[in-house]
Amino acid sequence: MMNEPPVLKPDAALPKLQIYAQIVSLGVDCRLAYNLRRTFGIAHAFPFDWWVTPLPSLLRFLAEPSTAKMYDPDLLEPVMHGEDIFAIRNSYYGIELHHEFTRDKRGFVRPDWRAHIDQPRQRSEHLLGRFLSLGESRRKVLFVRRFKSAERRELRGLVGALAGETVEALKALFPSLYFHLLLIDPPEMVQQGLVFSIRVDDPERADWRGTPELWTARLKEARLALAGPAGEGLDPQPDSDQAAYV
Repeated sequence: MMNEPPVLKPDAALPKLQIYAQIVSLGVDCRLAYNLRRTFGIAHAFPFDWWVTPLPSLLRFLAEPSTAKMYDPDLLEPVMHGEDIFAIRNSYYGIELHHEFTRDKRGFVRPDWRAHIDQPRQRSEHLLGRFLSLGESRRKVLFVRRFKSAERRELRGLVGALAGETVEALKALFPSLYFHLLLIDPPEMVQQGLVFSIRVDDPERADWRGTPELWTARLKEARLALAGPAGEGLDPQPDSDQAAYV
């Protein structure tokens, strides 16, 4: 029978150390992926690491994981910032692609992005294959989902039910997988079944990394560990490592 996840309460004793074979980001964005990889020395990427994925979009993608649909030109649209392109959005999933297309010196997506869909599609297909292969393992996996302040306001009162839906979607996708789901900064702390929650309370700020030292402290306090040798201090950069993102 699967071990129950730790229940974290204010001033509670430290929970039992939970050791996972894989720790995998489910979004919402690259701040989570960066700090998980930096804290635990995670060397491999997964599809949601650099996408901006609202929780309903995550559920839709888990129900129908398709890079063909994600990069269907008819489903891709620019997200504009004035006259410039801030990101590319998939209208079917509602997922924004912030790091998949080349940007100009000012940081905006180049206008010719439609001519360069194939490379990010191939990269995402590789990462999706790695994600789906988690179902072949009998070892324990931790899926992690972070909530930004806007999403906390939007989903207040709904997170318990949505967390349950996420667990069911993961079970459907990975029927034999041994996993827990960690929620970081949800609007309500959820401790139910395979789901548990912690607070990082990293202030929203311009730097996409947030406060790495705060993340490391909170994740270590939660008694989470990655099995095997971990090279702590990895410093993944979402733009610079995309071409060789393995």
